[in-house]
Amino acid sequence: MRTIRTFTGLLAAAMAATIIYGFVAGNFGDEGSAILDLAWGRVTLIDLYIGLALVGGWIVIRDGWRRAIPWFAGLIVLGSFAAAVYAYLAARGADSVSEFLTGSR
Repeated sequence: MRTIRTFTGLLAAAMAATIIYGFVAGNFGDEGSAILDLAWGRVTLIDLYIGLALVGGWIVIRDGWRRAIPWFAGLIVLGSFAAAVYAYLAARGADSVSEFLTGSR
């Protein structure tokens, strides 16, 4: 479990740094609309949201709908950062890989 905790913590930190960099160095309004004008920009966005839907499904399986709703909002707004934070918190509270994946003790 230590490896999973370390890995998910590093992913969350990497996403946080990347989001901060994007806000400091870029202009989301101008660059976001340019990305959506590109075919691969749309493909990437669809890929992101399909991945986040998969993570959202995992959250529902582990925690149920009521506890998943705030995480859905986080996934929509913060993307993979929210997914990595959730995975880190799930790993931190688990004693085994099975518990990490299912939430069952």
